[in-house]
Amino acid sequence: MQFVSRSGWGARPSRYALAYIGSTRGVKVHYEGSPVPASLARPENHSQCAGRVRDIQASHLANREEDYSDIAYNAMVCPHGYVYEGRGAHKKTGANGNQSLNIAHYAVCAMVGDSGLTNPTDAQLNGLRDAIEWLRSSGGAGSEIKGHRDGYATSCPGGPLYAWVQRGAPRPGGGGGGTPPDGGTARYTVTINGLTYGYGANGDQVTKVGQALVSKGFGRHYSEGPGPTWTDADTQNYADYQHSLGLTGSDADGVPGETSLKQLLGYLPGGTAKPVPPFPGSDKFGPGANNSFVTALGNQLVKRGFGKHYTEGPGPQWGEADRLNVKDFQLSRSELRGDPDGIPGPLTWKLLFS
Repeated sequence: MQFVSRSGWGARPSRYALAYIGSTRGVKVHYEGSPVPASLARPENHSQCAGRVRDIQASHLANREEDYSDIAYNAMVCPHGYVYEGRGAHKKTGANGNQSLNIAHYAVCAMVGDSGLTNPTDAQLNGLRDAIEWLRSSGGAGSEIKGHRDGYATSCPGGPLYAWVQRGAPRPGGGGGGTPPDGGTARYTVTINGLTYGYGANGDQVTKVGQALVSKGFGRHYSEGPGPTWTDADTQNYADYQHSLGLTGSDADGVPGETSLKQLLGYLPGGTAKPVPPFPGSDKFGPGANNSFVTALGNQLVKRGFGKHYTEGPGPQWGEADRLNVKDFQLSRSELRGDPDGIPGPLTWKLLFS
């Protein structure tokens, strides 16, 4: 799952404390119900998506008739398949129509509208499934998948999206999101030397990888291309290449690592990486720590947009705000999301300062 935390997209604080909810019967799917530019689905326009979530949150907070406490949805999904944390798991939604409906189901909204972009992309459908499965695993959501119009008089989530819901909300082509336990196709991204690789990545660096794979005899999954947008075929070909290097398991899931990429190309594309200060050791962080490394960590968190828990500037004394800000950063990175304990280790430090 390509997950963007609240701090990652720049959420404003909730107006009121959000109501806790232990579990739901399932998830209801929504759409924006207003024009969404068709151009938003272009790969180069993904940078606009976080701003769109901020705009939706701002409009909800300004709606005093509904008196929303926050963005109404538990999550939003952009056309590129990214899941933006809204109210989040275990928080009662404000989007399903009334109190009883809001208690019964979580709400996930796709960035499609009633004009312009009206048909969800394949990446978006995969992202919706990712959001649903996240709310099941992390929020106690039950098995039901419904549209907003089920039980409430509305046209939401629009004809194309509702037809998908009625088909059981399948993943396009039966593929998976992330790396499923049955060995399906991995769908996540990594950043190496400032460039992105993996499902949905776009750019010359993707074309170069595909061309290198073909030149080395690992192009059998391409029906056309290779091209600038990373598809399942790129992942499958790269997995074949990784297996040829003797890699197995998650090391051969078809998403590049720095070592295999350098072996494939003979170099690492991208700009010259900024030097990362040496990791000072885990003993410099955590309860009781008081040193310049805590200050440096806090300043870098603020610089990267992960400073919302500070009520005053970062300082040398480790506090709970430091831990929460580090945790937000860890949740924003697929490499760190499996164990977001809020204590920086060598990889957290490297990714934060890169």
